[in-house]
Amino acid sequence: MISKSGNTVEWLTPLGLPVIQPYHRSKPFLCHSNLQVVNLQNTHDANERPDTMKQKNAFPPNFIHSLDSTHMMLTSLHCYRHGLTFVSVHDCFWTHADTVDVMNKVCREQFVALHSQPILQNLSKFLLQKYCHGFSPKNATKMSPETLRMALHFSNMPETGNFDLKQVKDSTYFFS
Repeated sequence: MISKSGNTVEWLTPLGLPVIQPYHRSKPFLCHSNLQVVNLQNTHDANERPDTMKQKNAFPPNFIHSLDSTHMMLTSLHCYRHGLTFVSVHDCFWTHADTVDVMNKVCREQFVALHSQPILQNLSKFLLQKYCHGFSPKNATKMSPETLRMALHFSNMPETGNFDLKQVKDSTYFFS
């Protein structure tokens, strides 16, 4: 719905960092040389309309990756506060052997702290403000049918389960 309205999908991480999916329709152009002609595709031209399928398919994994990177950043900052050496690549975290237990504790604490936040509610508020101009029932009659449909979709929140997230702190396995 967002990309069909001519916009790219954007959101803020829990750290407040903006994420903008750069997927636009490809724009072919020919590159001529003395030896050959090469057909090139530019898929990141912000002047082109968003690639609806790519925007749609990329959002779920990109959103989860943004949460994973937030967890990594929080873990690294808190390890630094504890005087730990912290190294990471994507979702693999390392420290010295004698500080693994402390890093393990910090990693779990930051995971619980992050996922105790109202992440989906904050995403909903952001999407409503950005793409639906701050939807409220009072201004629903002033919206286009497409914007109203987006507003209703973004307002529809899933029910929260009953898993006690704090169990993560005491589980045998958590992160590899």
